[in-house]
Amino acid sequence: MKSPSFRCLLAIVFLTAVAAFPCAVLAQVQQGRCQSCHSDPAFTSGFSMSVHGHLSCGACHRGIDDIRLHSSGEKKSDPVRCASCHSTIAEKYKTDVHAVSQNMACTDCHQKIHVLTRSDKPKEISVQEKCVRCHAPGDYAMAGHGRAVAAGNPDTATCTDCHSLHAVAGMAGVSEKERAALREAYTQRCKACHADPGVAERNNLSTAIADTYDQTYHGKVLQVGYAQRVAGCADCHTGHNTLPSEDPASAMHPENLYAACKTCHPTMHQRFVSFEAHPGAVKGRTYLALHIAEIFMIGLLVGVFAFFWIHTLLWWWRAYLDKCRRRKAGFIEDSLALECREEKQIQRFTVTQRVMHVLLILSFFTLVMTGFPIKYSETAWAKVLVNLWGGPHMAGLFHRIAALVLCALFLYTLWLSIRFLFPKWRFRGWLGRLFGPDSLFPNLKDLQDIKGMFLWFFGRGPMPKLDRWTYWEKFDFLAVFWGMTAIGLSGFMLWFPGPFSYIVPGWVINIATIVHSEEAFLAAVFIFTVHFFNNHIVPNKFPLEPNIFTGRYRLDQMREERPLEYERMVAEGKLDSLKREGPGLWSQLFASVFGLGSLVLGIILLVLIFWAVLFY
Repeated sequence: MKSPSFRCLLAIVFLTAVAAFPCAVLAQVQQGRCQSCHSDPAFTSGFSMSVHGHLSCGACHRGIDDIRLHSSGEKKSDPVRCASCHSTIAEKYKTDVHAVSQNMACTDCHQKIHVLTRSDKPKEISVQEKCVRCHAPGDYAMAGHGRAVAAGNPDTATCTDCHSLHAVAGMAGVSEKERAALREAYTQRCKACHADPGVAERNNLSTAIADTYDQTYHGKVLQVGYAQRVAGCADCHTGHNTLPSEDPASAMHPENLYAACKTCHPTMHQRFVSFEAHPGAVKGRTYLALHIAEIFMIGLLVGVFAFFWIHTLLWWWRAYLDKCRRRKAGFIEDSLALECREEKQIQRFTVTQRVMHVLLILSFFTLVMTGFPIKYSETAWAKVLVNLWGGPHMAGLFHRIAALVLCALFLYTLWLSIRFLFPKWRFRGWLGRLFGPDSLFPNLKDLQDIKGMFLWFFGRGPMPKLDRWTYWEKFDFLAVFWGMTAIGLSGFMLWFPGPFSYIVPGWVINIATIVHSEEAFLAAVFIFTVHFFNNHIVPNKFPLEPNIFTGRYRLDQMREERPLEYERMVAEGKLDSLKREGPGLWSQLFASVFGLGSLVLGIILLVLIFWAVLFY
């Protein structure tokens, strides 16, 4: 026995068939009446085989109430409204550039509607054939993706893959914000295929095409949300012309590349075309100069951090161990309470040097906070920092202003160094001044101090007696000369690639990008770890050494930390001339607020940098 639910189902199917039968019969009757006049094969045999053949003529041609008036031509049917059935598509099409700018109707693309059937060709080819009815075949169908579509490559992009279907966006007359949104959308669509390992492997491509774009300035600014400021994929590859660079018709062909670059960079020299927009992306091409630059910078980073981080950890451990031993032996630590001191303080830094250091701090933090959000553009904090500056354009402006301030400080320091070596342009004795105790140039004593420090770290000897400048302070000073040469020169190359292309070939700009980025990382991380520890976080100075802000430090501090300088000043009778009153209230307040604020900000930035390195 059949179940009640099964009987209900049979009843529903039967009633539906019964209801549909008269409708189908009526549709055929109406078609017959219309075809008595409209006897063209397109309206007879062709229509019955079309995708709309199951409909009556009146389903589309509505408003024919009187056959006599219609036959005489006195009354035509209402305009055909495809939207009455295809409402979702029609709603999308309202914003389509073909509807908005060209006033095109559905039948302009879906021609011969009465005999329209489903194409037996692949969708990609069918779509392409429709688009090239109006759009020049050479623009897409014969270039790059279009050739692959015609060849039957299922991975390649057809018109609707990039432009969508029934909602094609136009570029003419749109606002800059809308244009940027389109640029970003098209770039993301390009990356969706070119970053796919499967697609890349099947078509002998490299996913580095997408990866290396993300590492360029254009890709990084686009990632932080400001596509209006940079070029997307279609800006260089001219959208439809995606032919290989060795094809003479390609926009990327060496003969055509110069014109493509000058579209955005009008000051470029012809030699700029050797710039690699996707270094490492083209299979079989060697990038020897870039590999050497990368290996050199990585070696520099590893060497500097390996030595100084080990040096820092050993120093902290030894200083902390000595502090614990003093407590265990019953020594009284320095009190946090205020105490009176009869002795004067010693002048260590002049007002000019202190002002220079404050300007250095301000410019350095500005450079880090405007440059690293672009370097690590894929992080969430990058967008926050860029927006705080008012976008990448304003961030770039502040970055360049800070860079000019830093360059001015460097040049002034260079001038002071020359004056130190050649006072009143006296050349006699310059070698003694260069290697003397007041010089920041390394000498044999520094090698002895390094050896002595490591012996002290491991309890094999006392801490070496230091003079006015320690070996780590000399490294800080001399690193500026290398750092400013590397980061400054590369920065100006990236700032003015056009003029520099008259001096160096384009691939040197690629090296400048590597050097600028890695040297910035070296400088920031070194300052926020090694420099901060050596001068502020070392146990006997924590949490801050204020003398760079106040210009003075205690006489007992000089005797303890720099005994050779103290003994020399006493022997030469210069100590009394260096004694000063202690720093005033405002000087101490500035040292505390500005100094501690800089320390906290630097540590926050260090955490963000390491977060980007470890997790992105």
